[in-house]
Amino acid sequence: MIDAIKESISKDFTNLSFDVTSWKEVLKDSLEVSVFHLQSSINYYAAYHEGTNISFLLHENNTPLVVFPLFAYTENNQWILSSNGEGIIAPLFIQGTPKKLKKRLEKQIAEIIYIIAHELKIENVRFFEPNLILSNWYLLWLEKNSKDFLKYQLSIDLRKSIEDIRLGFRKSYKPLVNKALKEWQIEVCEKDHDQTFEEFRLLHLEAAGKETRSRESWTIQKEQIKNKEAFLVTVRDESKLIGAGFFNYTRDMGMYSVAAYKRELFDRPIGHAVQMIAIEKLKELGCKTYYLGQKASSGLSTEKEISISHFKEGFASNIVAQPNLQVTI
Repeated sequence: MIDAIKESISKDFTNLSFDVTSWKEVLKDSLEVSVFHLQSSINYYAAYHEGTNISFLLHENNTPLVVFPLFAYTENNQWILSSNGEGIIAPLFIQGTPKKLKKRLEKQIAEIIYIIAHELKIENVRFFEPNLILSNWYLLWLEKNSKDFLKYQLSIDLRKSIEDIRLGFRKSYKPLVNKALKEWQIEVCEKDHDQTFEEFRLLHLEAAGKETRSRESWTIQKEQIKNKEAFLVTVRDESKLIGAGFFNYTRDMGMYSVAAYKRELFDRPIGHAVQMIAIEKLKELGCKTYYLGQKASSGLSTEKEISISHFKEGFASNIVAQPNLQVTI
């Protein structure tokens, strides 16, 4: 069904291409590239949700000008369109794209979303805005929205010095970080990617007690490390892996993705060490902002989500409001 929709759209929009060979070229010449715009991230989210990647590029005068991350998946027998499992993010243009041309192409992408939603019988589509200033793309949908709401993202300004970042930690975290760094061998995985990542996957399986997602999604994350779009921070007690955290990044932003720790050491500051080394690594890579994840709230989140959020908030220097809206198609 998806293939038939793609074929039909390709005939109607001759400047559109589902061939994403030039994707990285656009990202290379764009401003503020988010993790959600990486090809590998879209592939990961599509695999995680057992969906189909339908991302595309738009060309102007045979030049790739904009990328649009999109995949479709089903939940409770209903199709959903998304960029990351939460909503749809704005398309990313090469810098210097004229404002009038940008608006025209954004309206074209909006038309394509309507076509796909109609074909898949989707009633509602969600959008989110990751930037502090609302984009024209978001404002386009705001005029049509049936419901809007805010989520809250925990972040660290990596343009500050490491000393200033540490000053922003929760007071009780500073001695825990120092203790962890002295007690265990903590490092960023720079070699033996296959072996180390498999240890991490098995540790996650042990901690979760079951397979929580497809093997394909794990393979994609391993390849992200090899392609320098992610890194793994490992914590070892001698040679034994007792914890690890996986982090995605672009030249502009870093993002915490997933971690696993030995259950019997849950009350030890393993996670504190992982976060500290990740912050240092992201700063070394030149990222401007590190997003630790969403701030949970009572009444809307589980106890586990609230506990994880509380832990992350101890490192965050900022809590950023992230606008979201829903459009009825």
